[in-house]
Amino acid sequence: MIHISVLQQDNQISSDELCQSSDITQAILYELVEHSIAIPLVGEHPKEWQFTVETVTLVKKAARIQRDLAVEWSAIPLVLQLLNERDELIAENTMLKQQLSRFKHVD
Repeated sequence: MIHISVLQQDNQISSDELCQSSDITQAILYELVEHSIAIPLVGEHPKEWQFTVETVTLVKKAARIQRDLAVEWSAIPLVLQLLNERDELIAENTMLKQQLSRFKHVD
């Protein structure tokens, strides 16, 4: 089991913790940072980088897309954006269907 020591005041994790919890190497993390997929909050050098805890989910998703679909790292931000837009459209569609069903039952 991986233990992440989150800094209480800032909800941040180190680059090592991000790699461990996301099951990625430092080399992959460099790619993610280089392509602005994972953006360090602080730190000029990789060992000093701090990320939000939410970055773990993003990094896992990006690494899975790259690994499973063999998508170039430079294209991952676009893929992530399109997936987010799709999720928003699905949520909006669900909400509109619920509203429509209420109107259908009002007679």
